[in-house]
Amino acid sequence: MKLPLVRTRAKVRGLGFILWHSRHELVHILLGLVWAWYLREVWQQFNPRWIWTAVFGSLLPDVEHIIYFIVNHSKDEYAKLVVISLRQRQWRFLTMYVEKGHKNNTNLRFHNFYILSFLFILTTFALFIDKNAWVVLFGAMITHYLYDIFDDYLTLGYLNTNWRRWGRSRKPAVEKD
Repeated sequence: MKLPLVRTRAKVRGLGFILWHSRHELVHILLGLVWAWYLREVWQQFNPRWIWTAVFGSLLPDVEHIIYFIVNHSKDEYAKLVVISLRQRQWRFLTMYVEKGHKNNTNLRFHNFYILSFLFILTTFALFIDKNAWVVLFGAMITHYLYDIFDDYLTLGYLNTNWRRWGRSRKPAVEKD
């Protein structure tokens, strides 16, 4: 009786490929955990729920990308290809496509300085009223947005246009001849 060793190895290698190309999300998680660790040091107490809250908060802003794909999959070429890849279970292609293309998705409503400022105010307010879990959550979301800003400069060489406006972009109407 032979074990399906080759098939198992291929699955593990495929998982490694996906994890490597989704390292942007892993950095978000690590920054959220660093935020939770920093607060643990400041407050001199430990709560395991803060770890999960920090991970959740560090990934929460990217839910907007998923909503964008669902809402705009018939209008936007980028979103259309993501949805097709999901339906066909093309995980490796999808991972690489999102890794390379997510910086060009500038039509997001909440990836901007206004939301970042609002989260900073909420974090400060939660800190003053001693709501530690909210400080962890909002602070982890702030680390997410700050890393995205840093990553824009790193990968694009400039700040993405969505950071300077409120809401979605107003694309010019297509002129008819």
